[in-house]
Amino acid sequence: MLKQILTISMVLSIGVIQVYPKSATCPKKQSIKAVKSGLPTVKKLLKKVSIDCVTPEGDTLLHYAVRFNKRKVVEYLVEHKIDISAKGGIFYGTALEDAIYYGYLGIASYLIGKGTNLDITNMDGDTALHIAARNGYLDTIEELVSSGASKNIVNKSGHLAYDEIPELSWDSHKRLKSLLFVKNNINKNSNYPHGSGVELLENMLVKKRKNTDITIIDKKSKIDNTDVGIDVEIEHSSRF
Repeated sequence: MLKQILTISMVLSIGVIQVYPKSATCPKKQSIKAVKSGLPTVKKLLKKVSIDCVTPEGDTLLHYAVRFNKRKVVEYLVEHKIDISAKGGIFYGTALEDAIYYGYLGIASYLIGKGTNLDITNMDGDTALHIAARNGYLDTIEELVSSGASKNIVNKSGHLAYDEIPELSWDSHKRLKSLLFVKNNINKNSNYPHGSGVELLENMLVKKRKNTDITIIDKKSKIDNTDVGIDVEIEHSSRF
């Protein structure tokens, strides 16, 4: 009897234990420090904040994990159902876009395999495919395309991913152009022809017939159309 009275007294003295919800806001400095320190420190932080918490600057823990190349932290966050496609980071895009931008292609491949949205655009209108094309990452481009990334999205500069391929003497250059070629889609702001080689030649002939001025052939304007395997030379004139 005395034991029961003591137990009741202890419960009354302690009172009701309140459980507070985890914070939806990540403290920036604490989050960066935790991610840099590694997974054990991140786990401690997650006792206080939600896994989908966002810093006042708009960054998520996943963006920090990618930025500091912390593969184990990335995997832990993804396995514990963080929003893998949330926007944030240096260009306000996905963690995948940041991984490609920083050149952490192993992390990029992991995020692709885990089903992140491939077609979300960042503040410049770029998708993951634009960023990969700009850097000439052939393996990543192949993985993105085979996983269903759209080749038809135009960024704020008016460019498709195809247009972002740098003009360098790489062995993989033709392969990149072939992968990102968009058939029957002529982009007015493009540096390359988007359409079949036959259509391109037909358009040139129509313009030539309409032109009555003297036409000068610019030998440097040679376009390699890898889709149909032909080379054409554009004829420049003041009329078009």
